[in-house]
Amino acid sequence: SSSFIFNVQSIVLYYSGKAVYSSPNKMKIFAFASLFLSLVLHAGHFTSTEALAAVPSTKKSSGGYDYPSLYDESIPMLWTSKLVYSFATLLKAGREGKLDLGNTFPPEVLELYKEERLDVRGLDGENGLSFTKVVEIVRANADYLQENNIGGDFTTSIIEKLLAVEDADKSSDSLFLETFASIEQATQCVYGVVKDIVNKRVTVVFRGSTDLSTRDWQTNLSAQLVGLRTPKLLEDSLEGRLKDRLLVHRGFYNYIFSNSRADGDQRYDMILDDIKPLVEQEGYKLYVTGHSLGAALSSVLAFKLAGSDKPWIPKPVTCISYASPLVGTKGFRTAFTLLEKMGLIRYLRITNFNDLVPTIPPFSLGCTRRTFKHVGINLRIYDKKFILSHPNSNGWGIVNALRNSIFKPLCCALKEHGLQLHEKRMDAHKDALENMTLEDLYADEKLV
Repeated sequence: SSSFIFNVQSIVLYYSGKAVYSSPNKMKIFAFASLFLSLVLHAGHFTSTEALAAVPSTKKSSGGYDYPSLYDESIPMLWTSKLVYSFATLLKAGREGKLDLGNTFPPEVLELYKEERLDVRGLDGENGLSFTKVVEIVRANADYLQENNIGGDFTTSIIEKLLAVEDADKSSDSLFLETFASIEQATQCVYGVVKDIVNKRVTVVFRGSTDLSTRDWQTNLSAQLVGLRTPKLLEDSLEGRLKDRLLVHRGFYNYIFSNSRADGDQRYDMILDDIKPLVEQEGYKLYVTGHSLGAALSSVLAFKLAGSDKPWIPKPVTCISYASPLVGTKGFRTAFTLLEKMGLIRYLRITNFNDLVPTIPPFSLGCTRRTFKHVGINLRIYDKKFILSHPNSNGWGIVNALRNSIFKPLCCALKEHGLQLHEKRMDAHKDALENMTLEDLYADEKLV
């Protein structure tokens, strides 16, 4: 991690600064020896493509629920994380009179969405707004998305894939939009809730950062620390101040739990109200996802839900994120890892190998300076390979520290951060990823 680099640099600079007065050669030798020993002592276990390609499982049953393969569990989260950008853009344009949604939007909610958040749980026999209808809305306005640089072609390709999934069973729709909160997007984060009646999962999806008309970038840059109250189910298992609070990124925390600009309920309370009647249906699992800023928010929310003592929240909570920045300090990672050990949370953090965003912010701002730490199982994807790692096993050695350093090529920053390249590389490794499950990874003692 970035903290390891800082620690090595501090030690080398301190001692070499003292040695330089006696011998410049001693300084060089000491610096080299320090880095070499750090590599030997701290370099940990990584699992590569080749090591896992032969794992013979495509679906894993756990607690009576059949979890799909790593690929099949992750790709729908990527598609949902992309569509949330497009759908929010269209709703905003409709509210502002820039776009006429009258021909594509259900008439029973056409006026309602302009004044309130979109709550369509009562449609289609209490199932919600079918995703077939959602993608029709997006597809009908593809030109507008293209003109406004919202990934028109990529969005269209996702729509076709989603329609193919729906067409596989022509007897009924399987995916439904339940709620969508974007009307206050100038001051609050945007999220939606989706229900999958075939795979029996309810997914909360957060949108990532957009333009300066929102508070997204102010949120990203508010990298001071704030105390997140330790979840009830962890209080007796942690020590010291961790029993009471965990230090996390203030901007991400405030966007969900303590937004002073919120007019009404905080997003966390709204999400609880949205998902409660959905997950109380027998056999449903809870997922959280998002890209970039949305990934950071999904990490914090999933952690809070997984550690909650509310009996109606199904466990484990699953979080699958794309291109997440860092969200918490060492104490947060300690608590997060404990939830994983308790079987209360499953987290797959997917990143492109040259993406800068997952390396920031390396440390907090403000009076209290701490380094931020990543959590969960990291699937780092390259063009021709992928690497799996976890804080418990990879040792956070210099090899991993360099991988997580902020020194990334700026020439391809946007491409590396985008979901389109994530999907391309996931598809390149589809065969291998279809032959493993997240349950397999958590059962691998060398990895977790």
